[in-house]
Amino acid sequence: NNEDDGGDSSGSDTTSSGGDDDGEVGYAPIEFWSKEQQAERRQVITPIVDEFEQADVQAEFFDEDNIPEELSAARAAGDLPNILQVQAQTIQNLGSEDLLSTESAQAVIESIGMDDLRDGALQFMSTPDGDHFAVPHDGWVQGIWYRKSKFDELGLPEPTTWENIREAAEALHDPDNNQYGIGLGTENANFTRQAFTPFAISNGARVFNEDGEIVFDSPEMVEALEYYVDLAQNYGHPGKHVYDATRQTYVNENSHMIMWSSYIIDDLLEAEMADDTAFAPYVRRETDASYGQVTGFGITASDDEAVQRTAEAFTKYMFQPDQYVEWLHMAPGGMQSVRQSVSESDAYQDNEVLNEWEDTVATISSALDNVQRFGFVNGQSIPAFGQIASQLVVAEAVVRVYEGEDAETVASEQAEAMRQAIE
Repeated sequence: NNEDDGGDSSGSDTTSSGGDDDGEVGYAPIEFWSKEQQAERRQVITPIVDEFEQADVQAEFFDEDNIPEELSAARAAGDLPNILQVQAQTIQNLGSEDLLSTESAQAVIESIGMDDLRDGALQFMSTPDGDHFAVPHDGWVQGIWYRKSKFDELGLPEPTTWENIREAAEALHDPDNNQYGIGLGTENANFTRQAFTPFAISNGARVFNEDGEIVFDSPEMVEALEYYVDLAQNYGHPGKHVYDATRQTYVNENSHMIMWSSYIIDDLLEAEMADDTAFAPYVRRETDASYGQVTGFGITASDDEAVQRTAEAFTKYMFQPDQYVEWLHMAPGGMQSVRQSVSESDAYQDNEVLNEWEDTVATISSALDNVQRFGFVNGQSIPAFGQIASQLVVAEAVVRVYEGEDAETVASEQAEAMRQAIE
């Protein structure tokens, strides 16, 4: 297998798109796009791709933000990649345009075992009629990280419910001694929207209803805004914060409870805080809600049977335990397995970072079942949310209330801004 040959199969029987001597469909060269464009990740993925034996696979790597533009150009040229490893929003957008093969995705899912894949991850890949646009591959989850020794000392329960979170924030808050109750996003940035999302969804608050109508001005959303801002104002570190400052308050032991993603695992290990840190994987009020992201392998539809067969075979290969674990270990703890059997396997857990976290890794992985986002309603994507997110309308609502504006007025005005954004 050689990327440099551009997938040229001339003179190669093993990659012929014609049938084998017995009439069975053969294999063909294919193109694979991945969003993992960092140099250190390419160095891991490229050898895995090259070891696929059935056919040549040309791997291309892109920044996730540039993929829609690259896809548009490839589509115009009639040269779409055969497989894409991208985030759920991109999968849903491609699927809604009938560019992905649900048949191929379903075939791979069935070969892995539907029961082995996390329900929440599958929902991110689901079609309106219950099939799947793609195969979920990995994900990350955001939740509340907290200092076990402090919680034990104060007799505090796990910070999952609205009541328990407020109780802990109040008990931990001691600003005279540079101690603050909770670290949350409060700046006009995506991190603030992400931190706010599980509080809102746990209260039944959504941006869209099932008919795709904006309902950001609902009483449930107003209540969630008031609760979140009350935590940040009365028990948070003064000023506006995004992810770096929030993480640093925990590492510096100025906060003992913060909302952050599973990618913090490595940082806490370096700070020698793993043994004394626990993870609350969801927020609960009316329902359990976690925020997170899922990436998937989408197989584009092709009239060439050999290409389709190869794309399916390559995707199955990438989900085999050896290849799959090697991929996940590029960011141990950050990238979470959506395969339950792999999450529990010795091969996956035999990692310096993951060893230090023991049961926490299983807790994070199980949280993928509760992952929900404003851009999805009942498992279905609302593409228009991309425009709302890019304009930071949700984060702006949080900031406006944080700055002292009335939550009901803000929710009403931001709802109208959202309606205008998607017109």
